Amino acid sequence: MESRRQQPRFSVVIAAEIETDGDTLIAETRDISDGGVAVLLREPLTEGSTIELSLILTQDGIEDPGEDPFATSANVMWAAPTEDGRAMVGLRFLKVAPVERKRLERFLSALTHAAAH
Repeated sequence: MESRRQQPRFSVVIAAEIETDGDTLIAETRDISDGGVAVLLREPLTEGSTIELSLILTQDGIEDPGEDPFATSANVMWAAPTEDGRAMVGLRFLKVAPVERKRLERFLSALTHAAAH
């Protein structure tokens, strides 16, 4: 199967909050790229739906108190059950605001740097 991904993905576990239909769901990431993220949560999301996403961008598991969470809208691209009964969900970022794009780029740059060492 040919990969359609154009950005490098980084395996990283960070806290995430998803707002959908008035509910806030707690999730954690499995991987992240410039264009999207895979998250693990208790229940699947509806494919094709749009959600609000916040990611707590941490370095080495430590949250930077001076750094706000990365926040954007995202489309639910796919959802699949996991062996432990949870759901893995693929999200594609939508219309990321310039300030949020810079926040994400700093985080991905730090992951790139860490992977190189």
